[in-house]
Amino acid sequence: MNPDRDQMAKLIVAAAPLYAFVAPMRAIASDLSRRGHDITFLTGSRYRDCFDGIGVRFEPLTGVADFDIGRLDELVPGRNSAPPGPQRIALDLQRLFVEPIPAQHHSLQGLLAAAGDEPVVLLQDTTFQGAAPVRYGAPGLAPAAIVGIGLAALPVSSVDTAPFGLGLPPDSSPEGRARNRAANAEVERVFCDVQGRFLALLSGLGATEVPPFVQDNQVLMPDRYLQLTVAALEYPRSDAPPGLRYVGPLPGVADTSRPLPPWWDDVLAARRVIVVSQGTLANRDFSELVEPALRGLADSDALVVATLGRDATLSGVPDNARVAAFVPYSDLLPHADVFVSNGGYGGVQQALGFGVPMVLAGLSEDKAEITARTAWTGAAINLATQRPTEEDIRASVEAVLSTPSYRRNAERLRADIARHDPYGEIAATVDELSARA
Repeated sequence: MNPDRDQMAKLIVAAAPLYAFVAPMRAIASDLSRRGHDITFLTGSRYRDCFDGIGVRFEPLTGVADFDIGRLDELVPGRNSAPPGPQRIALDLQRLFVEPIPAQHHSLQGLLAAAGDEPVVLLQDTTFQGAAPVRYGAPGLAPAAIVGIGLAALPVSSVDTAPFGLGLPPDSSPEGRARNRAANAEVERVFCDVQGRFLALLSGLGATEVPPFVQDNQVLMPDRYLQLTVAALEYPRSDAPPGLRYVGPLPGVADTSRPLPPWWDDVLAARRVIVVSQGTLANRDFSELVEPALRGLADSDALVVATLGRDATLSGVPDNARVAAFVPYSDLLPHADVFVSNGGYGGVQQALGFGVPMVLAGLSEDKAEITARTAWTGAAINLATQRPTEEDIRASVEAVLSTPSYRRNAERLRADIARHDPYGEIAATVDELSARA
């Protein structure tokens, strides 16, 4: 039974200003609002209009926390020259998610002060750490509870896994654990400057306790960390944090404000459909995946549908290909036989939600981890590169189509996903923690 509204804690939902974080956190906030919660959403000012009409108050981040990811090269100097993996992750983490902590903290303090004596539960995306200063001893107001929402591959370190960013499979054997210890020590060395800056910023705000390693803190600081996936898509960890829960991915929602493309009947009539996408973040250079995929599959008897994630024009589109800026995955993926992707977390999970096997090629952001995990399940081929060749894409698509185990494993994960009610499980966690407030 849902608690009475008078018994519900107020909620603050906080997200770094990236569409891939704001969109799922907005969906969660909208659902919780429909359940009767009083919600303020804290994120970048450019997303203000996205919150009209959903029963959620909007509050903009300020200062360096209110960044525009479209200016990524300016925000993270040297990013393009850093190799994908821990070095680039360290740069991104410091500039995009550590430097904004003081500004996030001040915004959060203002919202907590405005709540007065009423208890507040904070829901934060994977990267938001505005509550960290007070959690580690800085003066100020603290939420009654913190719920982390896992929007990326689980970054917490473990004796059973290599460190986040290397894209290596798990290994809990004695030899594997020795490998993991050595690799974790090396990654902590690479992250030395980031960790030092993290500690300095918290200390400057008055923190008196030493927090965990910055990536571990994303998972360890919240009272509950709700990972938006199923356990079968994450590596087993004998030392998993006690607050970790798997709640399944959010279901895709059709965007009824946009008509389906004029060639949609071609999708319905096709014997086979191959979907190609670089997602909504790493989609500035289509020569990385979309263009070689279109060329490599030009002689296929399948219809190839490329979704670009932004308004753009491609030249030399083959006769068997159709291109659109955006087609809702909830409409498109039920017709797909193979999904060719750079490994964005949301796209991979939606494909698995429809039992679609994949060919994956991506190393940027957290994609080396997502692609490795998905291949580990047997539902995908991981090309383990940022720039696959036409030949590799074509051969891998043919292998997925001709090898039934890829589809069987994708269907197994689809069944796991179907057993979850992520919105209901998130709401139950919020109600549980609210009742303790």
